[in-house]
Amino acid sequence: MRKLFFFTLLLVGPVIMAQTKTFKGAWFDINYPSNFLAIGSLKSTTSDGFDSAIFKSPDNLVEFYIFSPQWNGEATDILLNNKEKLSSSKSQINGYEETKWWTITSSNGSYSRSYQQKFNDSQNTKWIIGIKYKNSSALEKYKKKYALFKSSLKQYAD
Repeated sequence: MRKLFFFTLLLVGPVIMAQTKTFKGAWFDINYPSNFLAIGSLKSTTSDGFDSAIFKSPDNLVEFYIFSPQWNGEATDILLNNKEKLSSSKSQINGYEETKWWTITSSNGSYSRSYQQKFNDSQNTKWIIGIKYKNSSALEKYKKKYALFKSSLKQYAD
């Protein structure tokens, strides 16, 4: 049984790894599906590279988003605009760490954007991760890839 498990891992492992690419931001690395288009968004003010990036699916149904600056910062590239509304939000505090979740919906219903933010007050660090999706079936289609994207974030400091 153990041999079968390791044999399966040897066969499947490279396939899983081959399906992603790594985006190297100024202060983070994150893996994204290899067929997505990666676009650096906010230039870092403290290093070469980007503090945020957008990853577009080939069918244009979803976009993944990451904001992970060296410390704290403002994700100005995802601010609510005049053609959108905040449709839900909640937050939770655990010690020095505050987690926020919110969803923004376009006025005409053509897309929604959902985000999760972690802010650590004692370390003055923040990251935001999110997904923009055309509809619930698009969200369902990319749910597993988004979960892998979220779990792959690696942050760096100086």
